[in-house]
This record gives sequence, C-alpha cells and structure tokens, in this order.
Amino acid sequence: MTLLVDVGNSAIKWAETPSDAHGGPLQDPQWVLHRGVKDIASQLSARWDKVSQGTPIVACNVAGSDVAAAVEQAARTLDLGAVRWLHAQTRFSGPISLVNGYREPRQLGADRWHCMLGACSAWPALALVVVNAGTATTVDCIESNSSDSHEAHFIGGFIAPGVRLMLEALARETAGLPAAAGAATSFPDNTDAAIVTGVLDAQAGLVHQVWQRFGARLGAAPRVVLTGGNAAAVHARLSIGTAGIEDNLVLRGLAMRARFD
Repeated sequence: MTLLVDVGNSAIKWAETPSDAHGGPLQDPQWVLHRGVKDIASQLSARWDKVSQGTPIVACNVAGSDVAAAVEQAARTLDLGAVRWLHAQTRFSGPISLVNGYREPRQLGADRWHCMLGACSAWPALALVVVNAGTATTVDCIESNSSDSHEAHFIGGFIAPGVRLMLEALARETAGLPAAAGAATSFPDNTDAAIVTGVLDAQAGLVHQVWQRFGARLGAAPRVVLTGGNAAAVHARLSIGTAGIEDNLVLRGLAMRARFD
C-alpha cells in the first residue's frame, strides 16, 4: 500500500492505494482541517495509527513548510516511510501523457497538476475544463491530442478566491454586511441570500466564461469536471449539461505518479 497525502490550503486529505503496477481504487479517503489548528502532527498521528509501519508516502503540498513538517513528524512518529513530495512536471508519461504548458512548469501549483492528472486518468481522450473549488478556485483547460487519445496538453488556467474567501472578504472589509450563510436562490430577497447567491454565481460565472472561451477555441464543447469542498455548491449554479463532480482528483493524480513515475 501507499499513503497518498494532499496538503491543501485549508485541509489535509489522504487515502491508501495499492502500490503495485495494477493500481486500484482509493481506500477510504479522509480529511482533516489544518487551517487555524494547533498540533496538527498529533492529529494526523491519531488518524493514521492503523497505517502499517514502513508504508511509503507520496504527497503534494500548497500550504507551506510548517504543515509539511507536521506531515513528516506524524510519519516519523508512526515509523512510516519517508515522505516523497511531488511537484508539477514538464510532462507526465504513463498510461496517459500530460504536457504542462505553463511558461515555467514548476511554478504551477502541485495541487493543480495532480488534479489535472486525476481528471485525465478518468477521461483520457476528452478536452476538459478542470475546476478545483477549494480555498481558491482554480479552472484549468486541457486539450486532447486528436491524433493520440492518450496525450493531453494543459494550455492554461485561472485562479480566483474560493467561496469561503469571498464570503470572509465581504464580512471583513465592509461595515454593514454579515458573515453570510444559507442557500443560493434565483432572486434573493434578504442580505444573506444576496451575498451567498452573488458569491456562488460569481464562481459559476468564471467557470462558464472559461468553458465558452475554450469551446470557441476547440470548435466543440469541452467537458467540465469539478472537485473540491465547494464543488457541489458551484455545480448547482452551473447551466452546463456536461458538467459533473468527481471527488479526490488530486489524490487520484498522486496515485498515478506513485504507480508510474
């Protein structure tokens, strides 16, 4: 088995997966918040206490060195294998090939890269708009090579504040707006609903704009794939028939790297 660990901006997600060449499904994906949490290493040690000693760890991190150190401390406490931290590549070659079109490939966030790998592993021959709706919302475009159904190209993407950051900014930076909660609606008639609907429709509007622009480039509609903690809320505000939700795409991308890299 291999322990896959996705250290995001607010949460740490993990799952085990068979480490042989045949791979296998993620085993019981779980998560814990680390944003604002003290002694995260102890919490991880408690949650990972059933992981076998010596289990290798394959991980990516966008949260900074302190959280990475907590992951490594938990691994040492439990006598797990060393943590192999993965970053974005110029190209991944395995069952599918993904070419990184960023001007400086290593500048691309590790979560975005592995999220795209996870999406390509599920839809290797399709043009994709991959949306990771977490602390930040990222929207990335992947072209499929029509002459080779196993080769894809990341051509560029977008980063915006996520749902929570937008809600917090309105509450913090304005004098009269509350920390809003509740559901989006078609025509808000109260302030909480106005804020929540405005934020979610702004997120959906970004996705729709990118989807239309990419479709014009392709001459065909790409598939939209959403993942992340706010995927369902954003998906509910979209009017794109091909849009769907897939959980744990970053972990699935890490699983690809663990097996074939």
